[in-house]
Amino acid sequence: MRKFLHLIATTPAVIVFIFLNTSFAQDSNLERVPMVHPGILMTGEQLDLMRDRINKGIEPQKSAFDALKNDSRASKSYKPDPKTYIEVPSERASTNWPEAEKDATACWVQALMWSITQEEVYAENVLNIMDAWGRSLKEIGGRGGDLRIGLMGTMFMRGAEIVKHTYPKWRPETETLFMDMYDKLFMPTLMKRVEHENNWMSSLTESLMATAIFKDDPELFDLAVYRLKIYLPTNIPFENGQPAELYRDIPHTQMGIGALVQTAEIARNQGIDAYPWLDNRLATSLEFLGEIIDTEQPGFKQNRLFPMGWEIGYNHYKYRMGMDMPWTKNLVQKVRPEGLSRHTSLGTLTKGEMDKDRPAAISHWRLPIAYTGAPYSHQLKRYGCSSPVQWGPIQWGPVQWVQETGAALPSGLNVSPNGQVSGNVEAAPGVYKIILKSSGTACDPVSTTYYLPVKSLLPAAQVNVTEPGLWYEYRTPHFDSDPGLDSFESSASGTTPTFSFSVAKDEQYAIRFSGYLDVPADGSYSFQVGTENQSRLYIDDQLVVDHWMRDNRARIVWDDFDSELGLKSGKHKIVLTVNNGNYERYNLYGEFPSMHNLFEVQWKIPGSTSHVPIPRSALFHPGSSSVRSLEASAPID
Repeated sequence: MRKFLHLIATTPAVIVFIFLNTSFAQDSNLERVPMVHPGILMTGEQLDLMRDRINKGIEPQKSAFDALKNDSRASKSYKPDPKTYIEVPSERASTNWPEAEKDATACWVQALMWSITQEEVYAENVLNIMDAWGRSLKEIGGRGGDLRIGLMGTMFMRGAEIVKHTYPKWRPETETLFMDMYDKLFMPTLMKRVEHENNWMSSLTESLMATAIFKDDPELFDLAVYRLKIYLPTNIPFENGQPAELYRDIPHTQMGIGALVQTAEIARNQGIDAYPWLDNRLATSLEFLGEIIDTEQPGFKQNRLFPMGWEIGYNHYKYRMGMDMPWTKNLVQKVRPEGLSRHTSLGTLTKGEMDKDRPAAISHWRLPIAYTGAPYSHQLKRYGCSSPVQWGPIQWGPVQWVQETGAALPSGLNVSPNGQVSGNVEAAPGVYKIILKSSGTACDPVSTTYYLPVKSLLPAAQVNVTEPGLWYEYRTPHFDSDPGLDSFESSASGTTPTFSFSVAKDEQYAIRFSGYLDVPADGSYSFQVGTENQSRLYIDDQLVVDHWMRDNRARIVWDDFDSELGLKSGKHKIVLTVNNGNYERYNLYGEFPSMHNLFEVQWKIPGSTSHVPIPRSALFHPGSSSVRSLEASAPID
């Protein structure tokens, strides 16, 4: 594999700060980070740019649009063909699936045609598709139904999102009708873990994130971001970029990676930059897979090029980040224009060279959570600007589009000349807006907005617990599906000094550990569970680590991702369920011996830069008589 070359401009830009708040006191001006609309795969600015490039005959959009116009799903006279049920018993057999996929794709295509041509007939076609399926569809079944929900959901949501936020004659009654059906048939699958990871969960995660944006639901969006963190390393478990499904076949591998690329693009449109995660793991995988396909390497099933979002990944890493992507470039040139192939398609039209020779357009970003009463430190980045940045001076003052005259960084925080935000947070919970303005032209957009969420620390439990260790409950066999926390039927129980498999006596089993965690100081704590087994960790009844998946390869990179929670000093309830055996080895596409028998629960405490195993001295339990009441309030996920 070739190393990436970063091509960086050298024109400096001077940045000034405007900190927006309702007062110098403790209150934020926002209850939550606002979501961008339209903002799934295309923002309003990106739609305008696509239309402008087509109207001016700029390639590759012009050729991609010319090709799309000849597709039946782009026809002005398109008519939906709704069904009452979709049945997909296997990968090679289905009932009504082709018609459903065609209409879902048409919903996306017709919305693009509306955006490009501004002809109302296309927007009305989107509404008609939603009307038809909202009235008709009653059931989605079969073993492959879950995957089809992932494939359809994102396309329905993309089309609906564009028309809802750009078409003046949007019909709320159509939205209600369609979403009633969607909530009943799509959402249960999107919210659960299915029996397959890899391309299945990549597609479902993309649909979940798209749905969160259409619903304007920030909590659902946060869940989708968390799922993306899990399924990125699950799909690409190796640092060299080798995908997990590589030895299954190349089309399924491309489908999984393509969905991850599109999900990263969607997240970016909402201010979450997932592209650099795991040292640009997506870019590494695109290059790894691109070389195999481009050189037609033998030994891989169905080694052929698939239109899977190559353009989207290349546009980001090459034109936004200045990275050399030679193998991806070769495939982009071969696949142009990316046609319509399920949900990973039309990348040439929507993103091809879109950010070449222009600054990145995203001007709003979400910062990591800060906690009232706890220290905070974060290095601001100048997204969308490859030029060196001179931070400062800080300017205090009003912002013209805000009524309040006071402006302040959240109380207790300061910004250094190099852009380091740090201090002890004194501000009340809420969302604070930080605006950076550039005085130079090399770093347009000239204004970048950062949203800083501030939350309260969770209070410690008012308990007098002194018994060291944890209470455990053990059962065999393992669970076929997640039992929740109210239905653990144990065959043995007792105490253990720490989290350990030593209490297990069978090949297939489940263990629940419960007790209290003694937190040494107020602050932000992050948690990780390292095991190849299914696991869920709750702190104070909040699910903070969720690895209830059959194939738990994501934990190979457990040092890179964690779950963060703000805690006050004192004892906090902790419950961990581990399920061993609920997966089939033939579906893993590769073994990882280093993971066998690995089991550690780690935390990173305030002031530390790395995770360490939770010490035994921090674990306590109330005794067997109190364990049931300790667990009773933990929610079922």
